[in-house]
Amino acid sequence: MLNKGDICLVDFEPTKKGEIGKLRPAIILSDNQDTTIFATAVVIPLSSLVIKDNQPYRYPISKRQKLEKESDACIYEIRSLSKNRVGDKIATITKRELEGIRQALYDLL
Repeated sequence: MLNKGDICLVDFEPTKKGEIGKLRPAIILSDNQDTTIFATAVVIPLSSLVIKDNQPYRYPISKRQKLEKESDACIYEIRSLSKNRVGDKIATITKRELEGIRQALYDLL
């Protein structure tokens, strides 16, 4: 079961030119109820290439649990993809971080 705020490993391949790719951690943004209804989930991929002061395009996520590196949530790479691409849960973000990501999405859109 996928839960909003979980960080899971997600397979972003295949990609088109310029898209973020490979197997990487991503934050689940879909509501818990939505993940039971739809075959897809909305996610934001993480990158271990941290770029300071790059909001609203990125939001910093500190290492924790099985997330082994400091990371950036790549807000501009938000996407919906098949739940079949979502693998194991490795960590969870805090409510404060989730609110910060919501604000970054709001600012970006």
